[in-house]
Amino acid sequence: MLQSKILILEDDKQLGNDLQEVLNQVGYETMLTHSYDLAIEKLTEFKPALAICDIHLGQGNTGIDFVKNALPLLPQLEIIYVSASLNHGVIESASSTKPLNYIVKPWSKDQIIVAVKIAFDHIEKKYSLHQSIQKLSPTELKILDLISKQKKSSEIAALLFVSEKTIRNHRYNIMKKLKLPNENNSLLKWAITHLH
Repeated sequence: MLQSKILILEDDKQLGNDLQEVLNQVGYETMLTHSYDLAIEKLTEFKPALAICDIHLGQGNTGIDFVKNALPLLPQLEIIYVSASLNHGVIESASSTKPLNYIVKPWSKDQIIVAVKIAFDHIEKKYSLHQSIQKLSPTELKILDLISKQKKSSEIAALLFVSEKTIRNHRYNIMKKLKLPNENNSLLKWAITHLH
């Protein structure tokens, strides 16, 4: 099962402590860091699912720099940025890291709780999807990918040099493994929604 671990990177010690207290009160496991270097050091040891980063860390590296260096180490890490101001340049720079949300200081307790709840709902969905897809064979994954590209069974059969009946059997098995209803286009809808 997924652990609700959050790494907090906030150079303002009082704000960081306040943020950690709010999140601990609602049951999240947190690690508070006040510098880029310490956050990078603790990342692989703590293995958070979510990082809440101050975009501006005073001197030197920024929260955006942290995320750019953290993602190769923990590719599944999701991000929420916190900042005193979010101008167009900051948003544009941060957007390359694909954060889930931005929170503007001064934040409220409710704002933090809701943003983190939404983030963990997203993370849980992504985790469940990953678990479901792991049940599929390499051939089923290839067929699912082709289905997501809206290829028909006859086209998939031709591409994979198998019979159309074999593709229909694979489609049936994929639907069972993904626990999809036996309705018209349920597999197509699922593939388009989750793979594109």
